[in-house]
Amino acid sequence: MKYLLFAGALIAAAVAMPATAQDWPMFMGDARHTGLVSATPTDIAKLKPVWRYRLAAEVSASPVVVGNLLYIAAENGNLYAFDLTTHKQVWLYRAEGGIGSTPAVADGRLYILSRDGYLTALDAASGKALWRFKTGGEARFGVPGGYGMPKADGIVPDPWDFWLSSPLVEGGRVYFGSSDHHVYALDVVTGKEVWRFEADDSIHAAPALSNGRLFIATWGTKLYALDAKTGAKLWDFQGGKDAETGIFQGFSAAPTIDGDTVYIGSRDGYVRAFSAADGKLRWAWDAEKSWVLATAAVDADSLYFPTSDTTVFIALDKKTGREKYRTDTKVWTYTSPVIAGDYAFAGTMTGDLYAFDKRTGKILWHYQTDDAKTDTQDLIDEAGKLRMDGLFPQGFPPAPGVENVKALGAFEASPIWAGNRLIVVTANGEILIFSDGTE
Repeated sequence: MKYLLFAGALIAAAVAMPATAQDWPMFMGDARHTGLVSATPTDIAKLKPVWRYRLAAEVSASPVVVGNLLYIAAENGNLYAFDLTTHKQVWLYRAEGGIGSTPAVADGRLYILSRDGYLTALDAASGKALWRFKTGGEARFGVPGGYGMPKADGIVPDPWDFWLSSPLVEGGRVYFGSSDHHVYALDVVTGKEVWRFEADDSIHAAPALSNGRLFIATWGTKLYALDAKTGAKLWDFQGGKDAETGIFQGFSAAPTIDGDTVYIGSRDGYVRAFSAADGKLRWAWDAEKSWVLATAAVDADSLYFPTSDTTVFIALDKKTGREKYRTDTKVWTYTSPVIAGDYAFAGTMTGDLYAFDKRTGKILWHYQTDDAKTDTQDLIDEAGKLRMDGLFPQGFPPAPGVENVKALGAFEASPIWAGNRLIVVTANGEILIFSDGTE
């Protein structure tokens, strides 16, 4: 099929364009989730912490930056705004439930989804609530008999279901998914519902948007393409599904859009590329039965993401799905990477933060949290791997083990690059800002 030159130019313009070096206003930096910025550290060896601060809260949502304000949402229900120059708290907003979604900031407003079932709009400068929209309720995904527990014990929540759907703002609307099985589009000024779409299952992944199409994935391992204006379904794809009592499949990752291609990893053990127009499968990369919970980042040539069970950081050729390299991270990595110039940054569940050479996968820089170095429970062995037998004893639910791992300063929140700073927050609430001294 031949395209007009003008249409071709529009598509080319939508391919892996980096975010500004100063702002990171939503999950993965932009509406297409490229995870890409044009800035790069001058000297990676000089990257060191210039500020750290411990919140009295667990954090699963990624930080965002707009202008000189850093916003961090926490599971204690607090949303914090810090001045990046003075490192002073500017304001705090209190929700009635934990905030598991990465905030989105646009045109002076900030949007969050909290576990009490509300999507809230705030004034980004003052933290004043502007409006709230109630969903049908937010909850961790779970099924009776999950993880081998007796069905009589009732629903077993999935302890690896870390996040809620992070809002996306574009064209005067805020889009997000909900545990109530719906995708919502709201007016950004009034909070009034424009449309809703009923999906097959709970939605905790963030939506992505490009060229009037909204892409969003569910715990039923289904990826939907919707008309962003009307909410009408354009196409869908069904990935691998569990039995009724299963809990191992589903989409936690958000889609990544690059030109006319949509990429997404899944807990069914594959990373896939689809035609954005009609959902035709272009290629599927076999993750060797490993979960892929992270949202992939993309640049001009490659797709980048980490894996869970196989504990590797991967680069694929984005056109063919051919593997370019893999680097062992020794442990599950669930953070979505950020690509800053020549480097890819990602953090693991043992509190290790890495800068990879994005061309070769070589580890060029490494930081480990103080909590992981102390390792008071002796969870990390001599090889840098987790002691699985002690963490997850047979016949016990996995949630206590996951909580113990979080205490290492694990990274559930993805790193960001804004204002020539690397900014991360640990699962147990430590904010870390790194600089090479050139900001």
